[in-house]
Amino acid sequence: MKNLLENFGRVLIAIGAIGFVVSGILSFTDYSGLDEGAMPAASFFLILVGMTFIFPTLLQEANGGVSTMRVVVFAVVMVFSIIHLKIGWNAGSFKDFEIDNTWVYILGLAFGSKVFQKFGESTTTPADGGEGK
Repeated sequence: MKNLLENFGRVLIAIGAIGFVVSGILSFTDYSGLDEGAMPAASFFLILVGMTFIFPTLLQEANGGVSTMRVVVFAVVMVFSIIHLKIGWNAGSFKDFEIDNTWVYILGLAFGSKVFQKFGESTTTPADGGEGK
C-alpha cells in the first residue's frame, strides 16, 4: 500500500511539473494571462499534495500518528503560497503584486496556534521533574 501511495504522489508531482512547463510556455504566447495564474497555482498545489504522499512524515508526530495541527499549518501555508503564486504569475512588476496586509494575521494565527498546541501537549508536571515531549 505504501508503494502505491508513493507512486500516486510521484504522478501528482509529474502532473504539477508538466503544468508548470505548459504555463511557462503559454506565458510567452498570445494566450498569456488567459488563466490569470490558475494553472501554475494548481500545478503547485499538485506538487505539494504529491509530496505528502511521498513523504508522509511531513504530517506525522514523533509517535507516528498524523498531527492535526501539522495538517492545518500545511493547509494554511499551502493556501497562502497558492494565492501569492496566482497573483504574482501575471504581475508585470513588483508594484502590481499587491495583496491585503491582513494575510499576515492568518499566518500568525496558524503558527501561533501550533506553538500553543505544542505547549498544551507537554506532559511535564512539577512532581515528575521531567521535561515533557
